[in-house]
Amino acid sequence: MRTKVPFFINIPIIVSIIIFIFYIILGIENIKLIYHPISILFFFVIIILLFVLDFINELIYRKKLKSLTDIEKKNILDENEGNYFYRLYKFFNYKTKIDNLKQINHGFDDIIELDNKLPIWWVHLFFFTIVISVIYLCAYLFTDFSNPYQEYQIAYQEQLKNIEKFEKTMPQITIENATFNNHLIDSGKVLFEENCATCHNSDGSGNIGPNLTDDYWINIIEKDLFKNIFSIVWNGSKNNPTMRAFGKNGELKGNDIQKISSYVYFINTKNVSTSGKSPEGKKIINWNSVSIIKK
Repeated sequence: MRTKVPFFINIPIIVSIIIFIFYIILGIENIKLIYHPISILFFFVIIILLFVLDFINELIYRKKLKSLTDIEKKNILDENEGNYFYRLYKFFNYKTKIDNLKQINHGFDDIIELDNKLPIWWVHLFFFTIVISVIYLCAYLFTDFSNPYQEYQIAYQEQLKNIEKFEKTMPQITIENATFNNHLIDSGKVLFEENCATCHNSDGSGNIGPNLTDDYWINIIEKDLFKNIFSIVWNGSKNNPTMRAFGKNGELKGNDIQKISSYVYFINTKNVSTSGKSPEGKKIINWNSVSIIKK
């Protein structure tokens, strides 16, 4: 007969394994469903059944104990003396004489091998690692739980949702408070390629629309280069109807226009092109001295 394991060890381990399986099946994004009333009822029923099984196991244990010989019964009772924690303490602190241990003598090499039962805590820990490894393997093969690439995609999509939610609730940038932001260049490049590259090319060198990397401007609306770019994207161009009013039409919000404007400002001031589409409009060297063309 095996050594008894008390219910306060068995039941928490089994419940923990079931919760872990739930966690794998539901996924990180739906783990809150574990607090649903039906889930709580399910765990309550499971715990009741585990107590019933433990009670039945106790009856079977006592029944088998009666069928053992006195020596076997004494050995079992000695192994189960005290509670579970006392048995752990006794295992770590009780010194067994070498003469009382079961030994296997190899004979030819004078090596004595001890052939005794493994401690129950070690056996339980070993079985627990096997169960967890099987669950983890199944999770890796059949779910997204253990797949690092899927976990990354889930986390990335969740981050994008949070950013989108934040940007919807945060105040939108207007022409009055719009400023160049070096940290918005990369995200502005993405938006530029999505909304502006058809007319201006992805590098801003110009296509059917003007070259954005030279010093020539068709529309001069503000005395500040960045605000001029922002204003054109927001209001469109009277001189070139193809350039529509992304902000006024509601196609882009102020925060997105600030990103695009930061990217255009960057490629215009840091990477002035010597190639690309031929200059159009008026060459501006000093924006502080330009003459504003009324809208």
